[in-house]
Amino acid sequence: MRLYLINYAVEGIKTLDHRVSLSFYKKTISSNLDIQNYNIKGIYGMNGSGKSGIISSVDILKNLLINPEYLNNPIVQNNLDEIINKKIKRLSIEAEFIVDYHPTMIYRYSITLKKDTTEKYEISYEELTVRRTRATVNPTETIFKIENGEVQQIKRNGEDAILDKMLLKTTNLLSRNPICTLFPKTVLGELVNEFKNDNRQKLGDLFSGLVLLGVFGSRLHVYLDESDNHSKYLISKSFDRFDNLENKSASLNDMIGFWDKIDNDYLNIISVSGNSVSKKAYSIYEDTVANLCEFLQIFKPDLKDIEIDKKENGDWYVCNLIMVYDDFKIHSEFESTGIKKLIKLFAYLREMVQGGIVFIDELDSNLHDVYLCALLEYLMEYGKGQLCFTTHNVGPMDVLKHHKKSIEFLSANHKIYSWTTSGNYSPSKLYKNGMIEGSPFNIDFTDFIGILDSGEGND
Repeated sequence: MRLYLINYAVEGIKTLDHRVSLSFYKKTISSNLDIQNYNIKGIYGMNGSGKSGIISSVDILKNLLINPEYLNNPIVQNNLDEIINKKIKRLSIEAEFIVDYHPTMIYRYSITLKKDTTEKYEISYEELTVRRTRATVNPTETIFKIENGEVQQIKRNGEDAILDKMLLKTTNLLSRNPICTLFPKTVLGELVNEFKNDNRQKLGDLFSGLVLLGVFGSRLHVYLDESDNHSKYLISKSFDRFDNLENKSASLNDMIGFWDKIDNDYLNIISVSGNSVSKKAYSIYEDTVANLCEFLQIFKPDLKDIEIDKKENGDWYVCNLIMVYDDFKIHSEFESTGIKKLIKLFAYLREMVQGGIVFIDELDSNLHDVYLCALLEYLMEYGKGQLCFTTHNVGPMDVLKHHKKSIEFLSANHKIYSWTTSGNYSPSKLYKNGMIEGSPFNIDFTDFIGILDSGEGND
């Protein structure tokens, strides 16, 4: 079963005060999916246009779908308070994805976050619809619609007793938890037993949809550039809030633990230093490091091996990477910024190749043009999943132009302009010359005269 994101829209994050929509596939969808030609997208735009906001919103969506405690976390609440647009004061996300099964289904999930009377962000709206690609009559059906924590509409088709039990158990919880995160806690076990007892039992549209929402969330993987990863700031701010309470049992370590729960991408991500690895999973970590070494050797042929320096800590190992060359060894922390970036990206790139849906902010930072273009060519040809990334580097444009829906321009006023082939014109040349609609680079070197040289000069 393959899941493929076909449309994504967001409104109300950072500078994005109106709806911004991205299309990842052609409008006409048949049962014969041509995903390979639509598996990659680069988003270009000037500073402040909202590129990072889009990626951050995907990270929020992922956490909402897989973490039932997400909105109950004080760090999350602080994060939302900082990045939700101050003008419209809400965050709305809509994702439409294909489930390539029998038959091919298209799900559309919508969710909106707003502040409640206690100034905490909660779910004010949540909806899931489904349509079949070949349906001609009533093609779109609503599976559920929830407003302000109350179920307004829900599809029933056979499991009424189990459904009623789930609705009873989720009373007063739907404003802080997407219904798909409550589903495993409430009736999933019971539903599994029904399957065991009666093999003829069919999973209804509601429970199928809830399962697939969770799967979709688990397939999303988001890499945020360090400048947009505000974990230290948020931990500190949350810690200050706890310190003002009468109950001062919360510690900084607690805050870090809270963050780890929401910031865990469930990939075998290798950090540059200080990897905490469960003893049970150490063999998997070893294999991942071996694959990482092969990957890095493409960029650094003189790299001979990567050794693991591990120290025991209860049921865990604290592991550091030692880069081995002919005449010396060096801790990975002291490698070049480009190599450290590749170490961090390795798990995400591998996930895309194996079928995941990956969003990367500032893919080009600290990576050489040659490396970047070669990586993108490989991913376009062999990637079984999807990659969407933001970048300032125009070098990859002439690689991306050979794929459909692969280049988007986000204007200063937050509008999307899609690249379409125009004769033999190069998108990179048009972009640099300010000839792409919405991206007028009206800057000249003479603009700096009298600014950078306005101070006292040397005699």
